[in-house]
Amino acid sequence: MAKLFATLGAIAALNAGPVTAQDVEQAAAPEEIVVVGEPEEDAVRNLVGKVTRRARVDKPIGRFQDPVCVKVVGMPEGAAAVIAERIGQNVEAVGADVAAPECQPNALVAFTNDAGGELIRLREEEPWIFDDMREHEFERIVAENDGARAWHTMMTRDRYGRPLQRVRYVIELPLGGRREFEADEIVESEASRIRTPISMELTNAVVLIDLAHVEGKTFRQLADYATFRILASSGSEGMDEGGSIPSIMTLFESGSTPPAGMTTFDIAYLTALYDLSYHAQHTALQNATLRRYRQLLQAGRLPR
Repeated sequence: MAKLFATLGAIAALNAGPVTAQDVEQAAAPEEIVVVGEPEEDAVRNLVGKVTRRARVDKPIGRFQDPVCVKVVGMPEGAAAVIAERIGQNVEAVGADVAAPECQPNALVAFTNDAGGELIRLREEEPWIFDDMREHEFERIVAENDGARAWHTMMTRDRYGRPLQRVRYVIELPLGGRREFEADEIVESEASRIRTPISMELTNAVVLIDLAHVEGKTFRQLADYATFRILASSGSEGMDEGGSIPSIMTLFESGSTPPAGMTTFDIAYLTALYDLSYHAQHTALQNATLRRYRQLLQAGRLPR
C-alpha cells in the first residue's frame, strides 16, 4: 500500500490548488435540528441502508481491526495537518483505535482535480489495489456523481478478528502423482449455524476528494466526511433522494444543505459499528445504530 500512497501523493501534490475550505474552527457545532417526517425507526433504518455498502452474501460488515493511521495529501501542509488531526480525533471518539505517531499510513485522503478520472486510471495502472473488487462493485464506485470516491482493501479473518491459518494440502491424484496447494483454514472451537465463522477486516482505505467540489466546505466538514468514508464501507448512492435525518454523507450532494459536521446519526452509526462483534451482519448494524441514536437523543448529546 505504501506504493499506492506515494503514487497518489505525487498526483495530489501536482493537482493541489488554493485552499477553499474556510473554517479551521474545532468548536462545538450549532444545535442540530432533526425533523422526523417518517417514523423514527424507519428513518434511521433507511439511512443505514443508504450509506452502507452491503457486504457480499454471507459476509459480515467490514471494519478496521488494526489502529487507523491517516495521511492527508493534496492540500498545503497546514491544512492537511488540521484535517488529519480532526480525523484522528473522530476515529478515537467513535471507539476505533488510532495508531501511534510516525505510523505507516493505512488510510489516505487525497485531494485531486479529477477523483473519478484518477479512480479509473488507478484501476489500469495499479490493478492490485482492486484485486478483491468485483466489476459491479467498481462500477458502483465510478458511478458516484458527487465530489468523492472511496474504497477499501479487505482481508478475511476468523470471527474473533484473528488471522486465518495458512495450511498446505496434498491430494493424491487418481491416475498417479499428487497435487499440492495452500489455503486459509478456519479453526473453530465451537460450531454455530447462526454466527458466521469469519470477519472482514478493512486493511486500507482510500478517499479521493475532487478539488472542484471543495469550495464552500469547511475543514471540519471535509474531515468528518473523510472519517465516515474511512471507517465504514459506505457509499453516497441514493443520498440525494431526501430524508428526514441529516448526515455528513450528504456533503457533496448538489442542492443540499449539508450539516456543519458529523451528526447524531453519523456518531450513532460509527460508534455502533465499532462496538459490534467482528462477525456482525448488516441487520445487526441497523438495530445497533437505532439503539445508539435514541440513546444520544435522550442524553441530549449533540455533535461536538
